Amino acid sequence: MLIKEKITIRQFAVLTFLVMVGDMILLYPSVVTASGQQDAWICSLIGQPIGLLIIWVLYKLHQTHPDLSLIEICQKILGRWAGSVLSAAYLFYFAIGAAICIREVGDFMTTQIYLQTPIRVILIILMCALVWGLMHGFHTIGSSSELLTPIVVAFMILLFLGLMPKVNSSHLQPYLNTPWLHLIHSIIRGAFTSFGELIVITMVLPYVMSGPHIKRDMLLATLCGGLLLTTLLLISLMIFGPFLTQHDIYISYTLSQKINIGNFFERIEAFMATAWLIATYFKSLLYMFSFVVGTAQLFRLKTYKPLILPSAMLLFALAVLISPNVIFYTNTIMPAWVDWDITVSFIIPLFLLLVHRLRSGKNKNNSTNNKRLPT
Repeated sequence: MLIKEKITIRQFAVLTFLVMVGDMILLYPSVVTASGQQDAWICSLIGQPIGLLIIWVLYKLHQTHPDLSLIEICQKILGRWAGSVLSAAYLFYFAIGAAICIREVGDFMTTQIYLQTPIRVILIILMCALVWGLMHGFHTIGSSSELLTPIVVAFMILLFLGLMPKVNSSHLQPYLNTPWLHLIHSIIRGAFTSFGELIVITMVLPYVMSGPHIKRDMLLATLCGGLLLTTLLLISLMIFGPFLTQHDIYISYTLSQKINIGNFFERIEAFMATAWLIATYFKSLLYMFSFVVGTAQLFRLKTYKPLILPSAMLLFALAVLISPNVIFYTNTIMPAWVDWDITVSFIIPLFLLLVHRLRSGKNKNNSTNNKRLPT
């Protein structure tokens, strides 16, 4: 096995939660509200069971070969050549996913906080942190996520409690007034933009200590992440309404600026930015980890660490080139990204499961027939 060290089930659940919320803390409300309007919160709730189905499919795919990662499973099920082509496609997806998360950090920091700082400076600082994390190994990633996740949860709870005096349920009316096609589109976007990106956990599962509750903890972590995003969306709709929620890219950051309790407890947007940066950092880290380790597995290398620095330079270049500005990202990349998530996290895993089932059934029939042949 390429990686000897393993993380605990609790650390894995924490990492799953962080990948689930990640950059979605800022982007999820506007993504779902774009089609669902004032009914977006209903679409988000309906999308939770669909999201759990996606995670169940990914776990079933992992169970076909529990000691192998997604890259190795593709080659095991489809054969060396076809599996290598599909593995390369997944590596491209991981690279683009990491580059987008990195670029999101740069866009957010340079448009909301460090207005005069060049975006490349922010990207270089983040890349240094990502390289540091990968260099120290997978166990360090799991331990640090376990340490920092309570900060994310505490700041999100603080945000929700601080906004309670400002909610207005009239912004949710009229109920179910959105066309059905738009509702279906919103449900799909809500399910796959958050749950769909968890395909990355199939690269982590082989390095989790075995235990009886790994499936339960994984589903609970994703469900908690989905409910947190739904709550954030609901509060955003009740405070700003569907129009501002749809058109404000960083709506949760704007929400934190609205908190003012007794002219004393206010201006906590730095807390919100900290929570988002922590979650997005670990999401970027896992995508970069999947790309680096997957590349090493595809080319059958003995170690992945020599690939870290070249991969970091590649991802830095991709982050700079992938989008000229944040408007291009939201209007062009995000709609196409939903279709990509559907393909890589649901359609292809189902196809792999089908091929595995057919090949297993064929091998079982052949072995049965061989036993029946007279000696």
